[in-house]
Amino acid sequence: MGLFTVKYVITSPLSLARELWWYGEDGLWGAALGLTPAAVADLAPRFAELRCAPEVVELLWAGAPLADAHLVLGTIEHLEGRPRPAARRHRRGGPMPDELDRGETERWHDPALAEVFRLVRERTGDPPGGPQPWQIPRLHGRYAPGWRYVPGWMTDPGA
Repeated sequence: MGLFTVKYVITSPLSLARELWWYGEDGLWGAALGLTPAAVADLAPRFAELRCAPEVVELLWAGAPLADAHLVLGTIEHLEGRPRPAARRHRRGGPMPDELDRGETERWHDPALAEVFRLVRERTGDPPGGPQPWQIPRLHGRYAPGWRYVPGWMTDPGA
C-alpha cells in the first residue's frame, strides 16, 4: 500500500441511509439509519477497501456510480449478508423523506458522525482529542457522504 492509501471511509448512519434512498433501496434505508456509530465505524475499512478497488466494484455492480458504490455495496452487504447492486444505477430525484432531509451543516455536526470519527481514531491509535468532523477538509455539497481517512495524517489536536 502507498503512503496515502485510504484505509477508512468515515460517514454516518444518516449519510448511509441517504445513499440507500437515492439508489432505490426503500426497504433498507431505515435499517441503515438505525445503525449505531460503532457499526458504521466497523464498516469504515470495508468502505475504503471497496473505494480503492473499482475493478471489484464493477464485478459486484456493473456500471455502478463510482462516487457512491463503495458506500451502497458495503451497507447492503452489512445489512443483507452479501453485496449486490442497488435497485437503481442513478440517483433518484424528488424530495427525500423528512428524516433524511438534512442540510450540509446539520449533517457535518451530526453527533453520530463525530462518534464514528472518534471510534475510528481510537481504533487506529490516533491520539485522543483533535478536530471535530466539521473542522476537517472534506467533500462539500448536497451529496457529500463523508470523507476518506488516512490514520495519523492529522495528529495535531489544535489543527
